[in-house]
Amino acid sequence: LDKVVEVEDQSGMTKALAGYRGVGKSHFLATIGAIVSHPELRSRITDGYVSTSAQRLKRRRYPVGYAKRGTKETLLDEIKEAIATAFDVQAVNLPNNLMDLMQFASTTAGESPFVLMVDTAFDRSSKVIRDDGDLLGELAEIAKGLNVFVGVALDDDIAGADGVNA
Repeated sequence: LDKVVEVEDQSGMTKALAGYRGVGKSHFLATIGAIVSHPELRSRITDGYVSTSAQRLKRRRYPVGYAKRGTKETLLDEIKEAIATAFDVQAVNLPNNLMDLMQFASTTAGESPFVLMVDTAFDRSSKVIRDDGDLLGELAEIAKGLNVFVGVALDDDIAGADGVNA
């Protein structure tokens, strides 16, 4: 939450969680997403540390998108779907270039940072076989120059997790 608060125009941030499947990375990202996208929930947080961080957020709803790896043919398609859902637009009308896509999200979010959570789909039946490492790296570099926070959960069971994905 503190890192989301630090995001400003042309000063985005990316953070990654890595760990074994089932340790709570997805739940953590979902909780962060819920806190930033539902300001009415922030006053109900009982943990002092988390409550203090949540109160530092702007008193408005942050737009949040959830890219679910393994649900589309490419990570770019999954990011497009996440942005389309977050802003209630058709994915087919969004740019096919990652830079343009993230600029759209940042601009459409207005004064609040756009929050993008990238996670492997929970209900997938098999490993994500593609290597998304390069695109995740490009996403991180793009986010640094925009009003965007990107959180990424990396599972150990992703095919090629010992390569670029690592």
